[in-house]
Amino acid sequence: MEPDEIRAEIERRRKRAIDLKLRETLWALYYYYLSRYAEELKKDPEMVYPEIRETLEISDAHIQFHVEEITYRVIFKEGPGERESDWGSGRRRRFDETTTTPITLALEADNKRVFEFEMKKIVTCTPDMPIFHEIMGDVTSFIEGPWVTDVPELLQKIKAHQKSVRDKRRAPQLEQELRADMKRFWL
Repeated sequence: MEPDEIRAEIERRRKRAIDLKLRETLWALYYYYLSRYAEELKKDPEMVYPEIRETLEISDAHIQFHVEEITYRVIFKEGPGERESDWGSGRRRRFDETTTTPITLALEADNKRVFEFEMKKIVTCTPDMPIFHEIMGDVTSFIEGPWVTDVPELLQKIKAHQKSVRDKRRAPQLEQELRADMKRFWL
């Protein structure tokens, strides 16, 4: 391939990864579920998705699990945070401090890096409350494969599993509330 063809292929892959929302999917899978599984295994193992519970390996450097025949590893690397302070202006001066932390998140499938991207996590501490914000950055690696559909499906299965566990736990309370409503409405 010629250099121009290589550049065009890299840009096509970047655009495809962005269009498929793979950055958002991998971030949601890692941040909302996998990163919390170490604590969940101790406190509430039922909330950990059963298909990956038995194969889950958690370390400081990565989280690894198996889905069917594929071994996945999610690698999270946080860079040093940069702090910035702002005293505001005008009559109502207030102090805000913003910390911006660069993050690299990568996915390996069977020990092959198939996806990687950069992002920034921004936390602004205001006098009222902290404000959290994430900015998705550049896709730095993308190799298409079955994982492109498997990982989003896994995320949906994990969400559905946690919802079913919560619904099952809440069912007695909802039934009691329904009985109370029935009495109030003479049903």
